[in-house]
Amino acid sequence: DYEPTDRQQLVALDLPLQAPPGSDLGADHSLRSRTSLTALTRWRLQSAPAGSYVDALSPYQRRQALQLPEGFNPRTATLARQWRAEAGSDDAAIVRRALDWIRARFAYTLTTPLPGRDGVDEFLFDQQAGFCQHFSSAFVVLMRNAGIPARVVTGFAGGTRNRYGDYWVVRRMDAHAWAEVWLPGRGWVRVDPTAAVAPERIYDTLEDRLQGGGDTTLQGRWAQLGQASDWLRRGWNDLVLSFNASRQQQLLRPLGIDKLEPAQLILVFTVFALATLGWMAWLLARGERERDPLLRAWHRMGRRYARFGLARDSAEPAECWARRVHQQRPDPALLSLSSRFVLARYAGADVDLTSLLRDLRRHRPSSGASP
Repeated sequence: DYEPTDRQQLVALDLPLQAPPGSDLGADHSLRSRTSLTALTRWRLQSAPAGSYVDALSPYQRRQALQLPEGFNPRTATLARQWRAEAGSDDAAIVRRALDWIRARFAYTLTTPLPGRDGVDEFLFDQQAGFCQHFSSAFVVLMRNAGIPARVVTGFAGGTRNRYGDYWVVRRMDAHAWAEVWLPGRGWVRVDPTAAVAPERIYDTLEDRLQGGGDTTLQGRWAQLGQASDWLRRGWNDLVLSFNASRQQQLLRPLGIDKLEPAQLILVFTVFALATLGWMAWLLARGERERDPLLRAWHRMGRRYARFGLARDSAEPAECWARRVHQQRPDPALLSLSSRFVLARYAGADVDLTSLLRDLRRHRPSSGASP
């Protein structure tokens, strides 16, 4: 699931094998949507680790991967030429030397000054501290000055596993920049110069700023609450926002219906909605009816008399009502039933309840009763 970003970039594991419908796969295996991601979207991607990546560079590709602006960062260019002279044709040795230099001298921090005209020179020789964008861009400029095809790669590294839904959440704070160098016989090789920084010289990270030095126990609880909230939001996305026409069609496949026209689909779901409303009304009616079987049978019998204008008043005792009915139209059976009902319901007498329920259900107003 992709949240709206107003961008076209799609994130996939290395390396995406093909572009899903509605997207394009670039020559560098980057995925881009054909339209901006302005709403929640869902994509099915397939990736596989690359054995080798671009075994040979065309002249155009090599020029692109070695291109540098003229007249900038002279100290970096001088160092790269020195390393090339000392390493000969061993490109991998130059890469290792750059990583060793970073490991020994550089620090990671988000607090950096604004770069000047020769920003790479300033980073490599003066401040020697920065974050992934500084490391990746300076490393690529250094490699290109040494004659090694190189490029900056941007993407995401890491993420957070949601333990409630067993999925991974990748946020913008997980964005990262690294480099790729092209080595003979190996093709494009990933190199992350930021990862070469020694752990003791990592001074300031996004995680540190988010935590703010607060209570770790409280922060852990807030993190759990955030994961639960994200899991509920994802469930909402699955059940409601992503319930498109394709998923609606899939619901009918177990019934042997592979495809319906839009009008037919609307009709099916209208019938389903009406049936659901009817079922809910029936459940509500069942919830409101009398739970006591004896009282329920007595009220049902009373409704039969109500059709003939002989309804019982809400505050009228059972035997009084029976005598009133009997005065208008003789009904000895009703008198007997009312007495048995009162004994069973209110006096707690030992009455054959099964027989009483049967007689109440069978009893009908006498033929003499009239409105």
